[in-house]
Amino acid sequence: MARLPRLALPGIPHHVTQRGNRREQTFFEDGDYALYLDLLSEAALKAGVTIWSYCRKRVRDPTLRR
Repeated sequence: MARLPRLALPGIPHHVTQRGNRREQTFFEDGDYALYLDLLSEAALKAGVTIWSYCRKRVRDPTLRR
């Protein structure tokens, strides 16, 4: 069953998590993670999103965005 849409209020921070399928490892090499950060930065600039913080983990990538 699909999730219900989340409430998105302008100016309110959102906790966003990037996870692999079945909670498998997402990034296998440092280069994978570096590319992900570059793509995330570009997407955030285009969308006008500020990334306040992030935490590098092998299985998921939680970020706090507004």
